[in-house]
Amino acid sequence: MVSFQPILASDAIHAKGKHLFKEDGTQFIIKGIAFPTPPETMLIEDHRGYNPDAWLKILHQLRDSGLEFNAVRMYRMYPERVDYSEFFRGAAALGVYVIVPLTAAAGPGVLDRKLAAPKCYKSKLFKYGARAIREYLKYPNVLAGVVGNEVMNDEKAWLAAPCIRAYARDLKVFMDSMVEKGAANRTVPLIYAAQDSATIGGAAVDKDRVMKLTVDYLTCSEEGKGLDFPDVEGAEPTNAEHFSGNKFGLSPIDIYGVNIESWCSSTQDFYKNPDGTPGSYYSLWQALRNTSIPIIFSEMGCPHSQFDRDDLDRKTKEGTRDWAQIPVVLNDMADSWSGFIAYTYDGPKDFVMFDGGEWNGKDVLTPTKDFENFKHQLKKVSRRGPNITFDQFDDGRFVPSRCDDVQTELLSCCGVRLFNDEKMSSYAHMIDVHTGREVHNNMWLTVAAFLFALGATFWIHKSYRAKQNAAEGISLLNGNLIENIKYKSVSS
Repeated sequence: MVSFQPILASDAIHAKGKHLFKEDGTQFIIKGIAFPTPPETMLIEDHRGYNPDAWLKILHQLRDSGLEFNAVRMYRMYPERVDYSEFFRGAAALGVYVIVPLTAAAGPGVLDRKLAAPKCYKSKLFKYGARAIREYLKYPNVLAGVVGNEVMNDEKAWLAAPCIRAYARDLKVFMDSMVEKGAANRTVPLIYAAQDSATIGGAAVDKDRVMKLTVDYLTCSEEGKGLDFPDVEGAEPTNAEHFSGNKFGLSPIDIYGVNIESWCSSTQDFYKNPDGTPGSYYSLWQALRNTSIPIIFSEMGCPHSQFDRDDLDRKTKEGTRDWAQIPVVLNDMADSWSGFIAYTYDGPKDFVMFDGGEWNGKDVLTPTKDFENFKHQLKKVSRRGPNITFDQFDDGRFVPSRCDDVQTELLSCCGVRLFNDEKMSSYAHMIDVHTGREVHNNMWLTVAAFLFALGATFWIHKSYRAKQNAAEGISLLNGNLIENIKYKSVSS
């Protein structure tokens, strides 16, 4: 049985410089696994697929197996409709942190990468995210929230990138307001999860450079000098600053996640691929090691169908992975990497560690040799030396890229021109931090009150005139009646 400590209010995780830390200043390294998503039918029929007993049963299964893990990544949750308190508290009791989604597959929580900025960021997305944040901040074991997963995968989808910045920026302003007004005692780190195989600018731009451009764009914070390009294709050129000069004083994201599917050979090592080319993890580490924020593998694992595919003497029928990259991430890359989420307990068949799926949302599945290898590799490194404390790090030399430098590189390498996210609407103060209700603009409330009062005055005046006219009509009728009676009396 693996020993663990329950997560208390003082154990919340913070991103500081290039690393993650607990409240007491000790470094935190993510050693996690992707949590299965309930089937679509259950999402509709059973409170959006939520069965706290079944969800916690999976965490107990992992703990009882001897897996030395500390986190899970969730992919689909409905915080606006479902109370997840039993799951979060149960996970905290088992010493498990949770990475939560801050977007949704459908409804108001969608960030549509098919739409270019500013159309991809609407107020309903912020309202969804802000209300989700209010719920998640109740639990100290909510490690971080994912504001976007594999959004910027090609040139067209990159046009939605400013919406990621604007959405994350507004959520951070909202969380800061919650802390300032006593509605929360901390903020939740925000993650963007990038696809390692994303392309931009054609074959001439290698994927490591794409990963570097992505994090540089999402974290750039110095004021740009202004470039003579239109904000969007077809618009008139303006001498306007592109990207945010970050007048809000914050980096939009706190953690950069990479969803990676390489390390597909049992003869792989950190420095070299089996064919002698630079190792995929090594080249990525070299490209990102000077990044100003923590980096994690937000999904990590080669597809079963690809593992040892060119080495028939080693390849198994199931494509069982050896997970030998775990010591590499936790040791060789530890100067800039803060851990990983292994992919996956259950999900796409080419990545699962458990048999018997797809998961029905109720019962635990059966561990495979792939899972046993994963557990073995974690055990080899989990008992290494004590964590380093925050005051032993000197991250002052790692600063965000200048926004105008990133713009110049995106244009020169890839022909990508982005909308200035500072020109996008901010919805950060649309939701009341205490109640979660929408806050209406006072000016419009005043206008509405004036129009209501004006309408009421008009109605009262109209009603008065109607009554007056009616009274005059009755008086006239009575007068005519009296005159008629008098006339008939004289005639007789």
